[in-house]
Amino acid sequence: MLSSNLFFSNDIPFTSFSISHLGAVVVFIPCLLVFAKSARQLNDHQNLLLTRAASIFLSLTVLGWTAIHLAYDRFEAAFDLPLSICNLFAVAAPILFWQPNRKRFEIVYFFVLAGTLQAIITPDPDGGFPSYGFFKYWFVHCGLVAIVVHHLLAFDLYPQARGILRTFVWLNIYILFLIPINLWLGSNYFYMMNKPVNPSLLDYFGPWPIYILITECLAMVFFAVAYLPIFCTRKLRTKMATIDHTETRNLNRG
Repeated sequence: MLSSNLFFSNDIPFTSFSISHLGAVVVFIPCLLVFAKSARQLNDHQNLLLTRAASIFLSLTVLGWTAIHLAYDRFEAAFDLPLSICNLFAVAAPILFWQPNRKRFEIVYFFVLAGTLQAIITPDPDGGFPSYGFFKYWFVHCGLVAIVVHHLLAFDLYPQARGILRTFVWLNIYILFLIPINLWLGSNYFYMMNKPVNPSLLDYFGPWPIYILITECLAMVFFAVAYLPIFCTRKLRTKMATIDHTETRNLNRG
């Protein structure tokens, strides 16, 4: 029967740093490299089509997961609404990435690079391999990182340092939006009420609500770390431009 198929099961446990976890990361790395390389090899129109196709796939992944949950009468508003940053961005991916937009992408970049990468290292999926919850989790989180890196390189949408502050403001606006929803539904979106079941960085930040306050402070640190590759790239470009200018000037003098 279809319900006995492992893919449609919702009770397969997941263990962090297990073979299935490491296998997902091993698959993710070459996929990320392919997206990054294609950003430089394809033209703007081709890159835009790739971004749109990937963003539609992410959105359909979450919607498909929701449809299966509804079909098997498993959907619960307290747990299954797409209100985590990753699921929200995945559902809205066709809107977020349909056309390159620097200010919008800046916010997405910091959220995804700071939060989604952490979710890949310390995951909390809806089920273990080979359930649909497992695939949905990894498609969404790895897919978001791949699209963001591709979008960055393909369209040169390098974030500004002040984007860190703007992202922090939007983070807190979203937290304020989630508080009444969590209280109303008895839910734990964004882990505002409790820590995740699987091991995560939050385990080191003390009990509730201390871990929330510490996470708020660390968010700026994570955003700054996400900005570090951009900062280094800008410095390198400036240095190379200065060298090229100096060499050109010396040749003209000669």
